[in-house]
Amino acid sequence: MSLGECQVALDAARQEAAELRDKYLRAEAEIENTRKRAERDAAAQVMRRLRDFSARLLDVADNLERALAHAPEGDALRPGVRATLQLLQAALRQEGIVPIPVEIGAPFDPQLHEAVGGYTSNVTRESVAEITQTGYTFEGQLLRPARVVVALPEGANES
Repeated sequence: MSLGECQVALDAARQEAAELRDKYLRAEAEIENTRKRAERDAAAQVMRRLRDFSARLLDVADNLERALAHAPEGDALRPGVRATLQLLQAALRQEGIVPIPVEIGAPFDPQLHEAVGGYTSNVTRESVAEITQTGYTFEGQLLRPARVVVALPEGANES
């Protein structure tokens, strides 16, 4: 083999090595992207399942709150229901699920409140007149809005 032929073979081998290196780097990057995507998907699925499970627990909290609201004073079950509700709320707080603070007369906030009814009143702005269901956030994000009845200023349309 002549020197020229050796040079051509060497150049071809270098070209092939460069192409194979490029394919290797691309495959390695694709594997890394797939791994990261799988991790994100798994984390998102865990969060969805946690949110779904939390929503079911909130239904339990709602029922305990309703039981307390409708149980007569002096009812022997009241202290137990209250203690159970407090334990559930503490467990939810430990997982980052906290009630949305809402007060009667507070301005209506469509980002945090869901209006389930309304009536006109002598208020100057839309405000919370009644809280029908506690709302919650999960790690700072809305999990469920507070359901409220809204007092509307005179002349506003009723819900």
